[in-house]
Amino acid sequence: MNSRPFEGLRRFAPIVASAALVLLASPLHARDRRRVIEVHTVEGLYAAIKASANCGGTANCNVRIHLAPGTYVLSERSPRGVPHGHKGSLRLPPGVSLVGSEEHVDTNGDGVLDPIDPADPEVFAVPGTETTIDGSQLILEGEDRMDCAGQIRAHFFPDPVIYIGVNNSISALSVVPGDHVAIGSPTNEPMDSAGSLSIEITDTVIQGGGIAVDFSNSECAARRARSVLYFAHNVVGHAGAFGVGTTNFYTGGANDDPSVGPEVRATVAFNLFYENNTALRAVAGDEGTDGGSVGLHMIGNVFRGNATNLQARGGVGRGAELRTVGNHNSVRSDFDTFGEAPQNLSLIGGIGEAVDNSLEVELFDTRFIRDSPDAPPELTIAGESGSDNHVVVRMGHTTVRRSDGTPIMGSISIQDETDPSEDTTARLGGSRQGFIRKNPDFPAPPEHFFLEP
Repeated sequence: MNSRPFEGLRRFAPIVASAALVLLASPLHARDRRRVIEVHTVEGLYAAIKASANCGGTANCNVRIHLAPGTYVLSERSPRGVPHGHKGSLRLPPGVSLVGSEEHVDTNGDGVLDPIDPADPEVFAVPGTETTIDGSQLILEGEDRMDCAGQIRAHFFPDPVIYIGVNNSISALSVVPGDHVAIGSPTNEPMDSAGSLSIEITDTVIQGGGIAVDFSNSECAARRARSVLYFAHNVVGHAGAFGVGTTNFYTGGANDDPSVGPEVRATVAFNLFYENNTALRAVAGDEGTDGGSVGLHMIGNVFRGNATNLQARGGVGRGAELRTVGNHNSVRSDFDTFGEAPQNLSLIGGIGEAVDNSLEVELFDTRFIRDSPDAPPELTIAGESGSDNHVVVRMGHTTVRRSDGTPIMGSISIQDETDPSEDTTARLGGSRQGFIRKNPDFPAPPEHFFLEP
Protein backbone atom coordinates (compact mmCIF):
# COMPACT_ATOMS: atom_id res chain seq x y z
CA MET A 1 0.00 0.00 0.00
CA ASN A 2 1.28 3.43 -0.90
CA SER A 3 0.60 5.46 2.25
CA ARG A 4 2.47 8.63 1.30
CA PRO A 5 0.50 11.82 1.83
CA PHE A 6 0.41 14.43 -0.93
CA GLU A 7 3.76 15.53 -2.27
CA GLY A 8 2.89 19.05 -1.13
CA LEU A 9 2.75 17.85 2.46
CA ARG A 10 6.54 17.35 2.44
CA ARG A 11 6.93 21.09 2.18
CA PHE A 12 4.00 21.78 4.47
CA ALA A 13 4.69 19.27 7.27
CA PRO A 14 7.54 21.03 9.11
CA ILE A 15 5.61 24.31 9.12
CA VAL A 16 2.46 22.75 10.56
CA ALA A 17 4.39 20.71 13.11
CA SER A 18 6.30 23.78 14.31
CA ALA A 19 3.12 25.83 14.54
CA ALA A 20 1.35 23.13 16.54
CA LEU A 21 4.27 22.83 18.91
CA VAL A 22 4.34 26.57 19.49
CA LEU A 23 0.61 26.57 20.24
CA LEU A 24 0.97 23.83 22.85
CA ALA A 25 4.39 24.64 24.26
CA SER A 26 3.24 27.23 26.78
CA PRO A 27 1.34 24.84 29.12
CA LEU A 28 4.26 22.43 29.08
CA HIS A 29 7.65 22.62 30.73
CA ALA A 30 10.44 25.00 29.82
CA ARG A 31 13.70 23.32 28.83
CA ASP A 32 16.13 25.99 29.95
CA ARG A 33 18.52 25.27 32.83
CA ARG A 34 17.39 21.66 33.07
CA ARG A 35 19.07 19.26 35.46
CA VAL A 36 20.18 16.13 33.59
CA ILE A 37 20.43 12.68 35.16
CA GLU A 38 22.26 10.09 33.06
CA VAL A 39 20.91 6.54 33.38
CA HIS A 40 22.43 3.23 32.21
CA THR A 41 20.51 0.58 34.20
CA VAL A 42 16.92 -0.07 35.21
CA GLU A 43 17.78 0.44 38.90
CA GLY A 44 19.36 3.73 37.92
CA LEU A 45 16.09 4.65 36.19
CA TYR A 46 14.06 3.97 39.34
CA ALA A 47 16.59 5.95 41.40
CA ALA A 48 16.46 8.90 38.99
CA ILE A 49 12.66 9.13 39.15
CA LYS A 50 12.73 8.92 42.93
CA ALA A 51 15.43 11.59 43.14
CA SER A 52 13.61 13.90 40.73
CA ALA A 53 10.49 13.72 42.91
CA ASN A 54 12.42 15.18 45.87
CA CYS A 55 12.85 18.71 44.60
CA GLY A 56 11.62 20.64 47.60
CA GLY A 57 7.92 20.40 46.79
CA THR A 58 8.12 22.65 43.73
CA ALA A 59 5.48 22.32 41.06
CA ASN A 60 8.05 21.80 38.33
CA CYS A 61 11.20 19.83 39.09
CA ASN A 62 12.69 20.58 35.65
CA VAL A 63 14.64 17.31 35.41
CA ARG A 64 15.72 15.49 32.26
CA ILE A 65 16.36 11.76 32.70
CA HIS A 66 18.51 10.59 29.80
CA LEU A 67 18.60 6.84 29.09
CA ALA A 68 21.60 5.28 27.38
CA PRO A 69 20.85 2.67 24.69
CA GLY A 70 19.68 -0.63 26.15
CA THR A 71 16.63 -2.50 27.42
CA TYR A 72 15.17 -1.44 30.77
CA VAL A 73 13.03 -4.31 32.08
CA LEU A 74 10.73 -3.01 34.82
CA SER A 75 10.00 -5.17 37.87
CA GLU A 76 8.05 -4.99 41.12
CA ARG A 77 11.22 -5.54 43.19
CA SER A 78 14.92 -4.84 42.88
CA PRO A 79 17.43 -7.72 42.61
CA ARG A 80 17.81 -7.41 46.39
CA GLY A 81 14.07 -7.82 46.93
CA VAL A 82 13.34 -4.18 47.78
CA PRO A 83 9.87 -3.17 46.44
CA HIS A 84 9.73 -0.51 43.77
CA GLY A 85 6.96 2.05 44.14
CA HIS A 86 3.68 1.69 42.24
CA LYS A 87 4.27 -2.04 41.58
CA GLY A 88 7.27 -1.22 39.42
CA SER A 89 5.53 1.21 37.06
CA LEU A 90 7.06 4.63 36.38
CA ARG A 91 5.20 7.63 37.79
CA LEU A 92 6.69 10.80 36.34
CA PRO A 93 6.86 13.72 38.80
CA PRO A 94 5.95 17.21 37.55
CA GLY A 95 8.45 18.69 35.14
CA VAL A 96 10.31 15.44 34.45
CA SER A 97 11.36 14.40 30.95
CA LEU A 98 12.18 10.83 29.99
CA VAL A 99 14.52 10.90 26.99
CA GLY A 100 16.06 7.89 25.29
CA SER A 101 18.86 7.64 22.75
CA GLU A 102 16.97 6.18 19.81
CA GLU A 103 17.45 7.53 16.33
CA HIS A 104 14.71 7.14 13.72
CA VAL A 105 14.40 7.86 10.01
CA ASP A 106 11.92 9.60 7.73
CA THR A 107 12.99 8.40 4.29
CA ASN A 108 10.34 10.19 2.23
CA GLY A 109 10.29 13.48 4.14
CA ASP A 110 6.59 13.43 5.03
CA GLY A 111 7.20 13.88 8.77
CA VAL A 112 6.18 10.27 9.59
CA LEU A 113 8.76 7.78 10.88
CA ASP A 114 9.58 4.88 8.56
CA PRO A 115 10.97 1.38 9.17
CA ILE A 116 14.74 1.18 8.97
CA ASP A 117 14.47 -1.60 6.38
CA PRO A 118 11.33 -1.90 4.20
CA ALA A 119 11.79 -5.68 4.34
CA ASP A 120 11.38 -5.57 8.14
CA PRO A 121 8.44 -3.23 8.81
CA GLU A 122 8.49 -3.72 12.61
CA VAL A 123 11.92 -2.14 13.24
CA PHE A 124 12.11 1.66 13.60
CA ALA A 125 15.27 2.31 15.65
CA VAL A 126 18.67 2.74 14.03
CA PRO A 127 20.81 -0.27 15.11
CA GLY A 128 22.89 0.51 18.17
CA THR A 129 20.55 3.27 19.41
CA GLU A 130 17.69 1.06 20.66
CA THR A 131 16.36 2.33 24.01
CA THR A 132 13.50 0.17 25.25
CA ILE A 133 11.37 0.39 28.39
CA ASP A 134 9.89 -3.08 28.86
CA GLY A 135 6.88 -3.28 31.17
CA SER A 136 5.73 -6.72 30.11
CA GLN A 137 6.87 -8.37 33.37
CA LEU A 138 4.77 -6.12 35.61
CA ILE A 139 1.47 -7.13 37.21
CA LEU A 140 -0.81 -4.08 37.01
CA GLU A 141 -4.39 -4.92 37.89
CA GLY A 142 -5.80 -1.40 38.08
CA GLU A 143 -7.56 0.40 40.91
CA ASP A 144 -11.10 1.53 41.67
CA ARG A 145 -12.10 5.02 40.57
CA MET A 146 -14.78 7.22 42.13
CA ASP A 147 -17.22 9.57 40.42
CA CYS A 148 -18.64 12.83 41.80
CA ALA A 149 -21.62 11.04 43.29
CA GLY A 150 -19.23 9.20 45.58
CA GLN A 151 -19.76 5.91 43.78
CA ILE A 152 -16.73 3.66 43.35
CA ARG A 153 -16.52 2.38 39.79
CA ALA A 154 -14.40 -0.51 38.61
CA HIS A 155 -11.62 0.70 36.35
CA PHE A 156 -12.05 -0.76 32.86
CA PHE A 157 -8.37 -1.17 31.93
CA PRO A 158 -5.16 -1.72 33.92
CA ASP A 159 -2.99 1.04 35.33
CA PRO A 160 -0.20 2.09 32.95
CA VAL A 161 3.46 1.23 32.69
CA ILE A 162 4.33 4.97 32.57
CA TYR A 163 2.06 7.49 34.33
CA ILE A 164 1.37 10.93 32.89
CA GLY A 165 1.68 13.89 35.23
CA VAL A 166 2.16 17.62 34.67
CA ASN A 167 4.72 19.23 32.34
CA ASN A 168 6.18 15.88 31.34
CA SER A 169 7.77 14.72 28.11
CA ILE A 170 8.77 11.38 26.64
CA SER A 171 10.94 11.06 23.54
CA ALA A 172 13.47 9.01 21.57
CA LEU A 173 12.64 5.60 23.01
CA SER A 174 10.45 2.51 22.60
CA VAL A 175 7.88 1.14 25.04
CA VAL A 176 6.94 -2.54 25.24
CA PRO A 177 3.85 -2.64 27.49
CA GLY A 178 3.04 -6.34 27.46
CA ASP A 179 -0.70 -6.61 28.11
CA HIS A 180 -0.84 -3.23 29.83
CA VAL A 181 -1.46 0.41 28.98
CA ALA A 182 1.90 1.77 27.83
CA ILE A 183 1.49 5.44 28.81
CA GLY A 184 -1.56 6.60 30.73
CA SER A 185 -3.34 8.86 33.16
CA PRO A 186 -3.05 8.46 36.96
CA THR A 187 -5.55 6.90 39.34
CA ASN A 188 -6.62 8.59 42.60
CA GLU A 189 -3.63 10.96 42.61
CA PRO A 190 -4.31 14.25 40.80
CA MET A 191 -1.07 16.00 39.91
CA ASP A 192 -2.30 19.56 40.44
CA SER A 193 -5.20 21.25 42.21
CA ALA A 194 -7.44 21.01 39.14
CA GLY A 195 -6.45 17.46 38.23
CA SER A 196 -4.96 18.66 34.93
CA LEU A 197 -2.38 16.72 32.92
CA SER A 198 0.15 17.88 30.33
CA ILE A 199 2.70 15.95 28.30
CA GLU A 200 4.64 15.92 25.03
CA ILE A 201 5.28 12.50 23.50
CA THR A 202 7.54 12.59 20.45
CA ASP A 203 9.76 10.23 18.43
CA THR A 204 8.52 7.27 20.46
CA VAL A 205 7.63 3.77 19.26
CA ILE A 206 4.86 1.86 21.09
CA GLN A 207 4.04 -1.63 19.88
CA GLY A 208 1.65 -4.11 21.45
CA GLY A 209 -0.38 -3.90 24.63
CA GLY A 210 -4.05 -3.25 25.19
CA ILE A 211 -3.73 0.54 24.93
CA ALA A 212 -0.74 2.57 23.76
CA VAL A 213 -1.71 5.97 25.22
CA ASP A 214 -4.65 6.75 27.52
CA PHE A 215 -4.93 10.52 27.93
CA SER A 216 -8.04 11.09 30.02
CA ASN A 217 -9.49 13.26 32.76
CA SER A 218 -11.11 10.87 35.21
CA GLU A 219 -12.73 10.95 38.65
CA CYS A 220 -14.21 13.91 40.50
CA ALA A 221 -10.79 15.49 41.20
CA ALA A 222 -10.52 16.14 37.44
CA ARG A 223 -13.95 17.73 37.05
CA ARG A 224 -12.39 21.12 36.23
CA ALA A 225 -9.25 19.78 34.58
CA ARG A 226 -7.74 21.48 31.55
CA SER A 227 -5.36 18.89 30.12
CA VAL A 228 -3.03 19.18 27.11
CA LEU A 229 -1.44 16.47 24.95
CA TYR A 230 1.09 16.95 22.15
CA PHE A 231 1.69 13.63 20.34
CA ALA A 232 3.91 13.85 17.26
CA HIS A 233 6.27 11.80 15.08
CA ASN A 234 5.48 8.56 16.91
CA VAL A 235 4.73 4.99 15.84
CA VAL A 236 1.77 3.11 17.37
CA GLY A 237 1.19 -0.49 16.36
CA HIS A 238 -0.62 -3.69 17.38
CA ALA A 239 -2.72 -2.15 20.19
CA GLY A 240 -5.43 -4.64 21.15
CA ALA A 241 -7.98 -2.03 22.28
CA PHE A 242 -6.90 1.37 20.93
CA GLY A 243 -3.72 3.22 20.06
CA VAL A 244 -4.35 6.71 21.44
CA GLY A 245 -7.46 7.65 23.42
CA THR A 246 -8.56 11.10 24.60
CA THR A 247 -11.63 11.22 26.83
CA ASN A 248 -13.29 12.37 30.06
CA PHE A 249 -15.00 9.88 32.38
CA TYR A 250 -16.30 9.49 35.95
CA THR A 251 -16.30 13.28 36.47
CA GLY A 252 -20.07 13.80 36.74
CA GLY A 253 -22.47 13.68 39.67
CA ALA A 254 -26.01 12.55 40.33
CA ASN A 255 -27.47 15.94 39.33
CA ASP A 256 -26.28 15.73 35.68
CA ASP A 257 -24.92 19.29 35.78
CA PRO A 258 -23.12 20.20 32.51
CA SER A 259 -22.16 23.72 33.63
CA VAL A 260 -18.73 22.60 34.84
CA GLY A 261 -16.80 19.91 33.02
CA PRO A 262 -13.27 18.77 32.15
CA GLU A 263 -11.42 19.59 28.95
CA VAL A 264 -8.84 17.78 26.82
CA ARG A 265 -6.90 19.55 24.08
CA ALA A 266 -4.78 17.27 21.91
CA THR A 267 -2.60 17.74 18.85
CA VAL A 268 -1.81 14.44 17.11
CA ALA A 269 0.58 15.10 14.24
CA PHE A 270 2.67 13.09 11.76
CA ASN A 271 2.29 9.71 13.46
CA LEU A 272 2.08 6.23 12.00
CA PHE A 273 -0.84 4.11 13.29
CA TYR A 274 -0.73 0.54 12.00
CA GLU A 275 -2.34 -2.83 12.76
CA ASN A 276 -4.32 -1.53 15.77
CA ASN A 277 -7.84 -2.49 16.73
CA THR A 278 -8.92 1.17 16.98
CA ALA A 279 -6.08 3.52 16.07
CA LEU A 280 -7.42 6.78 17.53
CA ARG A 281 -10.38 7.31 19.88
CA ALA A 282 -11.85 10.62 21.06
CA VAL A 283 -14.88 10.84 23.37
CA ALA A 284 -15.92 14.12 25.00
CA GLY A 285 -17.96 12.49 27.79
CA ASP A 286 -17.99 8.85 28.82
CA GLU A 287 -19.33 6.98 31.87
CA GLY A 288 -21.13 9.75 33.71
CA THR A 289 -19.22 12.83 32.55
CA ASP A 290 -21.29 16.02 32.10
CA GLY A 291 -20.15 19.20 30.36
CA GLY A 292 -16.91 17.66 29.14
CA SER A 293 -15.08 18.67 25.98
CA VAL A 294 -12.38 17.29 23.71
CA GLY A 295 -10.59 19.30 21.04
CA LEU A 296 -8.55 17.01 18.77
CA HIS A 297 -6.43 18.39 15.94
CA MET A 298 -4.94 15.77 13.63
CA ILE A 299 -2.24 16.71 11.11
CA GLY A 300 -0.40 14.58 8.56
CA ASN A 301 -0.93 11.19 10.22
CA VAL A 302 -0.81 7.89 8.32
CA PHE A 303 -3.27 5.08 9.18
CA ARG A 304 -2.87 1.61 7.71
CA GLY A 305 -4.06 -1.89 8.52
CA ASN A 306 -6.26 -0.84 11.47
CA ALA A 307 -9.68 -2.34 12.19
CA THR A 308 -10.95 1.20 12.92
CA ASN A 309 -8.95 4.28 12.02
CA LEU A 310 -10.85 6.95 13.98
CA GLN A 311 -13.66 6.57 16.50
CA ALA A 312 -15.16 9.90 17.62
CA ARG A 313 -18.13 10.31 19.96
CA GLY A 314 -19.86 13.27 21.57
CA GLY A 315 -21.06 11.28 24.58
CA VAL A 316 -21.36 7.65 25.67
CA GLY A 317 -23.79 6.86 28.49
CA ARG A 318 -23.60 3.49 30.21
CA GLY A 319 -26.89 3.03 32.03
CA ALA A 320 -28.98 5.50 34.02
CA GLU A 321 -26.31 5.90 36.73
CA LEU A 322 -23.59 6.74 34.22
CA ARG A 323 -25.46 8.76 31.63
CA THR A 324 -23.69 11.67 29.95
CA VAL A 325 -25.11 15.17 29.51
CA GLY A 326 -23.95 18.22 27.54
CA ASN A 327 -20.57 17.09 26.21
CA HIS A 328 -18.92 18.47 23.07
CA ASN A 329 -16.27 16.91 20.85
CA SER A 330 -14.46 18.86 18.12
CA VAL A 331 -12.20 16.99 15.69
CA ARG A 332 -10.22 18.49 12.82
CA SER A 333 -8.16 16.52 10.30
CA ASP A 334 -5.65 18.18 7.98
CA PHE A 335 -3.65 16.19 5.42
CA ASP A 336 -4.21 12.84 7.13
CA THR A 337 -4.03 9.60 5.11
CA PHE A 338 -6.53 6.88 6.04
CA GLY A 339 -5.96 3.40 4.69
CA GLU A 340 -8.78 1.02 3.88
CA ALA A 341 -10.36 -0.38 7.07
CA PRO A 342 -13.39 -2.47 8.11
CA GLN A 343 -14.56 0.68 9.94
CA ASN A 344 -12.71 3.72 8.71
CA LEU A 345 -14.06 6.89 10.38
CA SER A 346 -16.87 6.20 12.87
CA LEU A 347 -18.48 9.52 13.85
CA ILE A 348 -21.41 9.44 16.31
CA GLY A 349 -23.09 12.16 18.38
CA GLY A 350 -24.31 10.07 21.32
CA ILE A 351 -24.67 6.43 22.36
CA GLY A 352 -26.72 4.84 25.12
CA GLU A 353 -27.96 7.00 28.00
CA ALA A 354 -26.73 10.23 26.41
CA VAL A 355 -28.42 13.65 26.37
CA ASP A 356 -27.53 16.86 24.49
CA ASN A 357 -24.09 15.75 23.29
CA SER A 358 -22.49 16.96 20.07
CA LEU A 359 -19.69 16.07 17.69
CA GLU A 360 -18.23 18.40 15.07
CA VAL A 361 -15.75 17.01 12.55
CA GLU A 362 -13.79 18.90 9.88
CA LEU A 363 -11.88 17.04 7.16
CA PHE A 364 -9.61 19.14 4.98
CA ASP A 365 -7.25 17.82 2.30
CA THR A 366 -7.82 14.37 3.77
CA ARG A 367 -6.79 11.36 1.70
CA PHE A 368 -8.47 7.94 1.75
CA ILE A 369 -6.98 4.77 0.27
CA ARG A 370 -9.47 2.31 -1.26
CA ASP A 371 -8.41 -0.73 -3.26
CA SER A 372 -11.80 -2.35 -3.63
CA PRO A 373 -15.04 -0.81 -4.98
CA ASP A 374 -17.06 -2.75 -2.38
CA ALA A 375 -14.89 -1.79 0.60
CA PRO A 376 -16.72 -0.45 3.70
CA PRO A 377 -17.61 3.27 3.69
CA GLU A 378 -14.89 5.80 4.41
CA LEU A 379 -17.25 7.66 6.78
CA THR A 380 -20.01 6.32 9.02
CA ILE A 381 -22.00 9.25 10.48
CA ALA A 382 -24.87 8.99 12.94
CA GLY A 383 -26.61 10.98 15.66
CA GLU A 384 -27.31 7.45 16.96
CA SER A 385 -29.31 7.11 20.21
CA GLY A 386 -30.22 8.93 23.41
CA SER A 387 -31.83 12.36 23.29
CA ASP A 388 -30.87 15.54 21.43
CA ASN A 389 -27.47 14.31 20.24
CA HIS A 390 -26.01 15.76 17.06
CA VAL A 391 -23.10 15.28 14.68
CA VAL A 392 -22.00 17.65 11.91
CA VAL A 393 -19.26 16.77 9.42
CA ARG A 394 -17.64 19.32 7.11
CA MET A 395 -15.45 18.15 4.23
CA GLY A 396 -13.19 20.01 1.85
CA HIS A 397 -10.89 18.67 -0.88
CA THR A 398 -10.99 15.10 0.34
CA THR A 399 -9.80 12.47 -2.14
CA VAL A 400 -10.10 8.71 -2.57
CA ARG A 401 -7.34 6.81 -4.38
CA ARG A 402 -6.16 3.29 -4.97
CA SER A 403 -2.75 2.37 -3.60
CA ASP A 404 -1.26 3.06 -7.03
CA GLY A 405 -2.76 6.57 -7.07
CA THR A 406 -5.69 5.87 -9.39
CA PRO A 407 -8.84 7.82 -8.45
CA ILE A 408 -11.79 5.75 -7.25
CA MET A 409 -15.21 6.67 -5.88
CA GLY A 410 -15.58 6.53 -2.10
CA SER A 411 -18.64 5.99 0.07
CA ILE A 412 -20.44 7.67 2.98
CA SER A 413 -22.95 6.00 5.29
CA ILE A 414 -25.10 8.59 7.07
CA GLN A 415 -28.02 7.88 9.39
CA ASP A 416 -31.33 9.08 7.97
CA GLU A 417 -33.19 10.95 10.69
CA THR A 418 -35.95 12.67 8.74
CA ASP A 419 -38.65 11.22 10.99
CA PRO A 420 -40.10 14.17 13.00
CA SER A 421 -40.02 12.00 16.14
CA GLU A 422 -36.23 11.76 15.95
CA ASP A 423 -34.39 14.40 18.00
CA THR A 424 -30.89 13.23 17.13
CA THR A 425 -29.39 14.39 13.85
CA ALA A 426 -26.52 13.61 11.51
CA ARG A 427 -25.69 16.31 8.98
CA LEU A 428 -23.06 17.41 6.51
CA GLY A 429 -21.97 21.04 6.67
CA GLY A 430 -22.62 23.45 3.82
CA SER A 431 -24.76 22.74 0.79
CA ARG A 432 -25.04 19.73 -1.50
CA GLN A 433 -23.71 21.74 -4.45
CA GLY A 434 -20.71 22.88 -2.43
CA PHE A 435 -20.04 19.31 -1.35
CA ILE A 436 -20.06 18.08 -4.96
CA ARG A 437 -17.67 20.84 -5.99
CA LYS A 438 -15.19 20.27 -3.16
CA ASN A 439 -15.36 16.48 -2.83
CA PRO A 440 -15.81 14.94 -6.31
CA ASP A 441 -14.55 11.52 -5.12
CA PHE A 442 -17.65 11.03 -2.93
CA PRO A 443 -21.29 10.63 -3.98
CA ALA A 444 -23.33 13.45 -2.45
CA PRO A 445 -26.22 12.37 -0.18
CA PRO A 446 -29.68 13.92 -0.73
CA GLU A 447 -30.20 17.56 0.19
CA HIS A 448 -31.97 16.89 3.49
CA PHE A 449 -28.64 15.64 4.92
CA PHE A 450 -27.07 19.10 4.52
CA LEU A 451 -27.29 22.08 6.85
CA GLU A 452 -27.74 24.54 3.99
CA PRO A 453 -30.40 24.27 1.24
